[in-house]
Amino acid sequence: MSSPADSSGRGAGLRRPRKYRVIGLGAAIIALAAMGGIAFAAGSTTLATGKVTVKSKPATVVVDSSGVTLYTLSGETASHLKCVTKPCLTAWPPDTVAATAKLTAAKGIKGTLTKLHRVKAKFYQVLLNGHPLYRFAGDKGKKGVASGDGITGFGGTWHVITAS
Repeated sequence: MSSPADSSGRGAGLRRPRKYRVIGLGAAIIALAAMGGIAFAAGSTTLATGKVTVKSKPATVVVDSSGVTLYTLSGETASHLKCVTKPCLTAWPPDTVAATAKLTAAKGIKGTLTKLHRVKAKFYQVLLNGHPLYRFAGDKGKKGVASGDGITGFGGTWHVITAS
């Protein structure tokens, strides 16, 4: 009597052909390498300054290591978070880092850099002088853009961080 076949027509308990195992192993290795690259890139972060136009005037503002403008929400601090919902975190993605990331600030950025462990959301967010930092989705990740300044929403007004 033969063993029952599964939906692939192979008998129950038979192993997949070797070529499928090799493909699966290759995909797993690629995925691990990609995650390792992300973890490596998140090993440190440097805030810098960049030139943007804010309300028709040139300004020097705080940007992330990719040159994208960073924002704060008025009245929000590490101990009084306002941007906690999915809609807020989608419109205003947090500036996140790895738990072990080393934080540095370029010349012209005054204050203390720290990180906040957002336990419920499962990430670490960069803080400047105790204020969480965000990007604006409307800036589309482009350097030199600061279209979120002055927007009111999620319990406050969003502002670029001017550098001295």
